[in-house]
Amino acid sequence: MKLGIKALTFVLVALPADVWAQSSDHVTPQTSPLNWRDGYVNWRGKLVKPEWQIMTADDGTKFAIDLSKKPAHYAAAYIIDGEAFNKTNLFELQYDCAAKVFEVVTNMDLNRYQIVGAKVRQLVCDDALKAP
Repeated sequence: MKLGIKALTFVLVALPADVWAQSSDHVTPQTSPLNWRDGYVNWRGKLVKPEWQIMTADDGTKFAIDLSKKPAHYAAAYIIDGEAFNKTNLFELQYDCAAKVFEVVTNMDLNRYQIVGAKVRQLVCDDALKAP
């Protein structure tokens, strides 16, 4: 009896946990991928409907800045790399333009951020300095 329980335990442990997903009667319907133009989920988990302004960096990289939120010293930007949304292309920035410090929230490689970061900072800080 103990040998049978050990054999059954071994078989259950050896089976992949997602065996049911391989069955033809548990097929998940395919959905179309999200497009970056449709919106994004910010670092707080809130869905944002953006008003994108498309720009080009000095090296030719296309990116978009969300103009739907206009608090001083804040920006969300997305490096455009095809139509499908890629969360690693999104970054959010919080600036203190007078102190020239900022915080970047992203999953992106910071080298990619640096391509467009200066232009985004300039746009945000110029707008903040113009505000009354």
